[in-house]
Amino acid sequence: MIKVKNITKKISSKMLLKFISFELKPNKITGLLGANGAGKTTLFRSVAGLSSIDTGEIFLGKKEVSRDDIEKRSSQGLKYVPQEDSLFEELSLIENLTIAIELQFKKIENRHLEKIDFYLEKMKLKNKANIKAKFLSGGEKRKTEILRAILLDAKCILLDEPFAGVDPISVEEIIKILKDLKENLTIFISDHNFRDVMKVCDEIILMNQGEILLSGAPETVQNDRLAQKLYFGEIN
Repeated sequence: MIKVKNITKKISSKMLLKFISFELKPNKITGLLGANGAGKTTLFRSVAGLSSIDTGEIFLGKKEVSRDDIEKRSSQGLKYVPQEDSLFEELSLIENLTIAIELQFKKIENRHLEKIDFYLEKMKLKNKANIKAKFLSGGEKRKTEILRAILLDAKCILLDEPFAGVDPISVEEIIKILKDLKENLTIFISDHNFRDVMKVCDEIILMNQGEILLSGAPETVQNDRLAQKLYFGEIN
């Protein structure tokens, strides 16, 4: 679980985050939405450990990680999957997975190999295992990055724009994968594509002008009059 308590972030005279508090619950997928300039990116990067906060606290489980950088948070089970491709282009899909395991655990054990085999099958990537990353589609790359996080013993996965540059069929596959994975994880998604976020998430946090406008189940947030006025507009 991740708990955020009264965090603030200020640049010059502008408050980017205004006393933000929320919890990311285990076995749930939470989506972060907001218009450009709402503070969504700043908040997401703050949880990941990519941006510092001025005041407040961030907890991973019972441990406060507010001052830990992304590397320290990663070692404690918080894995960040960026929007930009993060695979080694000249290495094969399987090599990208095994090198990540070797870097974190120093050696590859049978449990890792079994896990790789299981998830390659589950994610429909088995026939792509020996293909160089640069030849994978956007959806295949994203699935590989999610799988890499799983193999590195993630407790919480932060997905930054996971549906960007991904074809509709792969989006549906990723949504199904995430719904399956949440049984053992906390998942936090930030994406501009609110329709796909609504499909996959159990809870939504909607930001406006550096504050949380409201949070709750997707249908509750989507049907809120103020949320429609400020963000969703008319939804058909």
